[in-house]
Amino acid sequence: MNVRTRIGSAVRWAVTELSDATARTDLDTWEDPVGRTRVWSRPDFRRAAEELPPHRALQLVAFDHRGPRMFVPLLLTERAGGLLFYDVPAMAGDERAFGDSARLVEDERPNVTDTEMVSAREVAYPSLAVGSYGAYHGILAHPTGDPEERASLLESLPTAVAEAAEELRCASHALLYLTPELLRAMGSSASEYRTAVLGAESVLECSGESWEDYLASLSTRRRSRVARERRAYEQSEIVSEIRTGPDALGEDLIEMRANLRVRHGMPPDRERSAAEFASLARWCGDRVIVNRAWRDGAVVGFVVLLLDGDTVYARTAGFDYERLTTHHYCYFNLVYYDVLEWGLPRGVRRLELGLAAYPAKRTRGCGFEPRFGLFSFGPDNPLERALVAQDTGERRRLVQECGSGMARADLDVTEGTAWM
Repeated sequence: MNVRTRIGSAVRWAVTELSDATARTDLDTWEDPVGRTRVWSRPDFRRAAEELPPHRALQLVAFDHRGPRMFVPLLLTERAGGLLFYDVPAMAGDERAFGDSARLVEDERPNVTDTEMVSAREVAYPSLAVGSYGAYHGILAHPTGDPEERASLLESLPTAVAEAAEELRCASHALLYLTPELLRAMGSSASEYRTAVLGAESVLECSGESWEDYLASLSTRRRSRVARERRAYEQSEIVSEIRTGPDALGEDLIEMRANLRVRHGMPPDRERSAAEFASLARWCGDRVIVNRAWRDGAVVGFVVLLLDGDTVYARTAGFDYERLTTHHYCYFNLVYYDVLEWGLPRGVRRLELGLAAYPAKRTRGCGFEPRFGLFSFGPDNPLERALVAQDTGERRRLVQECGSGMARADLDVTEGTAWM
């Protein structure tokens, strides 16, 4: 596959199969165009994602006379039923993806009926999204590209994506999980899209080398709470076990992974869960960390993480809440405290813990960086009207729940939205 989308004076954009792009180019040294290169952008994770349904993984590539200069991951959703957080029509109007209508006043709610939303979604497929699993944009730039070249490519990207969507006969498209820096770099070229805040990445940074160093970094009140939760867990009948490497992912996790999918509004699809773990083990095995919680010989909780440099990234988690109580504090110990106690002496200095649950993460020392989406559904579309309300509610949620843990300048990167 090779769909040409745009030819400028020096740059040509084209859509290719993901496997074609990665086979011809060594992406190991390629970089995020404006910030840290997350594990979700790495070639090994891209290969793992390529094997997973229901979205078809493609690549939008910018070329000049030297060859490829920028790689942009695409997810093509041909019909309804994709993963909610990457299915563009499904995200609009669904607060499981983002938004908080409880924070809106009456005249801020969208004047859209359920029937209108259903009809609008039906005709919004096929749909194209820039994005990588892991709730990240996944864009990579050639390591020799200077800031001026990268800025020029990013400024032309929204138009290139729109033309790619048109060539692929998509009825809707979006650029998902953009960082504030990336959105700023796109500048006025993003004005043809509806911008919405999708949430905030939760980041826990610790400069120390031990569990005691982490505790010392917290305020007295937070330190007391964390220490109490740690003691309760250690004195309970639950035992944690951290394993690393490809063999850390086992069949015992599939059932709880399927239950997690159900809670996110997706079918259990145990075959897909098994395929996801197998793909991660095959392509990212040396990065895999799995922490299991055991009770009476059975697994009652787990978290799958990926290690890249000094950073641990949370991929997915599952818990058997029928066998756990709030007094176990299993989630916090499994995802935060065990990982810090294990990782800090091994050089881990940063945890990236995904979107949502902001008050709990803030209590444990996290800071937050907003993620944005640029959406295109066509003029006067009910889905776009729903997005306006979702954006307003999500912005208010982040201000109230993240507080000083998030820079307001990052949230205010888009102007003209009355959300305060």
